[in-house]
Amino acid sequence: MLDSAACPRSQSTWATFTWAITHRLTQPLPLALRIGLLALLVLALVWVVWTLRHPSQRQRTQRWLRHLRWNRQRTQVVVIVTLACLLITSPPGLALATHALTSQIPADSGAKAAAIVVLGRGQRLMDDRIDATAALWQANRAPRIFVSGRGDAKRIVRQLLEKAIPGNVINGENCSLTTEENARFTAALLRPQGVKQIILVTDSPHMLRSRLTFQSYGFEVIAHPNALPPDLGYRERLELVVREYGGMFSYVLKGRFGERESTAGRQ
Repeated sequence: MLDSAACPRSQSTWATFTWAITHRLTQPLPLALRIGLLALLVLALVWVVWTLRHPSQRQRTQRWLRHLRWNRQRTQVVVIVTLACLLITSPPGLALATHALTSQIPADSGAKAAAIVVLGRGQRLMDDRIDATAALWQANRAPRIFVSGRGDAKRIVRQLLEKAIPGNVINGENCSLTTEENARFTAALLRPQGVKQIILVTDSPHMLRSRLTFQSYGFEVIAHPNALPPDLGYRERLELVVREYGGMFSYVLKGRFGERESTAGRQ
């Protein structure tokens, strides 16, 4: 299925939309907006100080707050979500959020498998996983390599061939646009061939969701995460991690981590 013309119709609108939203939310704020927010914060602090120093105004504020008491729970939710967003977008918060994703991944046991499955994830993250895949095959961890991901699969195959890996051990699909489709299309092609044990290669933030999704299609997964490129910028890392939490939440709601049958044509 390396010919994209033969691909089944993909429901990728939601994935495209969420990537765009995540990218937008993790971009730096314009200078004018940052100045405006800072000015609002200063005004709010001045108002609080002035209110505390004037008893009549303090009583008026208390009456106003009592009037809005019916909306307290909603306000608390907004405050908690805002604080959580501020925390996760700070450097310590990003490190903590990344650790929470990667600490749940079991270490590679070193066991052999029937196939190495490498997922496409864009040109920026491609080189490290190609090197990891080539090293696994050269170590005789699996007799075949399967590449998954529209737009990435052909490039990964080409670079694996340049590393002197025989073409007859490489196969793949050039159709999937989401992690769900990575697993579904891979299962549709490999499970009928008796492939059950796989070594899964993708970047460490993406591994938890990928491993759970592939397991839901009946694979026994040995996780082999590759680290993010050292020159990957802070905002790029933030975008990946925020996207992963959104993906995990979405997949849980849709029940995509439960056991199911693989059908390539099902949408």
